[in-house]
Amino acid sequence: MVRRWLMLTAALFAGCAQAPNVAVEQEQPAPISTDFGRLPRVIEGIGKAGEVVLYEGLPSEFWEPQLREQEGNRKKPIRLHGYAFYDNRIALPAGDAEQFTALLSSKASFKRYRGQKACGGYHPDYCLEWKTGDASTRALICMECGEVKFFGPRSELHCDLIPEATEKLALWLAPYRKNRPAAESRG
Repeated sequence: MVRRWLMLTAALFAGCAQAPNVAVEQEQPAPISTDFGRLPRVIEGIGKAGEVVLYEGLPSEFWEPQLREQEGNRKKPIRLHGYAFYDNRIALPAGDAEQFTALLSSKASFKRYRGQKACGGYHPDYCLEWKTGDASTRALICMECGEVKFFGPRSELHCDLIPEATEKLALWLAPYRKNRPAAESRG
C-alpha cells in the first residue's frame, strides 16, 4: 500500500514539472490526401505549364531550429500551403525547367506514400511551381525523406519519390541553394 502511495506521489511530482519549450509554427499545414489514384490529375498541370519557378525552403524546424528562427527574422519568408519559403522566386532556365518538368510529370517518378519517416518529419526544402495562365501546380519537395506534396488546380496529393528521382532532384537542385545557410553536421 505504501508503495502505491509513493508511486502516486512520484507521478504527481513528475506531472508538475515544467513543460519543455518547443516552438510551434504559427500556422500548421493541413493534412492532404495520400490517395495515389489522384496522381494523374495532379501532374497533368505540370506538362502544360508555360513558366516554371523555384522557391527555396527555410531550414528545418526539427534539425536546425535556431538557424530557422534566425533566417525567419533576417529575411521575411512567404508561406506556401502552410510552409515557409524564402521570398525569392527563381525563374529556371529553359533546359533546367524541361528536366524538372519531365521528371515530375512522369508517373514512374512516384510511389504511394508509405507513412511518416524517421527523419524528423516532412519539411519542404524546395517548391517547384508550374504556371499556366491563372492556374498553377506546386510540388513541395522534402529531400530528407523523399516526399512530395502536390497542390494543383484540380487535386492535391502527398506521395513518395522513387530513390532515383530523389537522387536526380538532389543533383539538379543543389546549384539553386542560394539563401539557406549550410546545414550543420547531424552525426
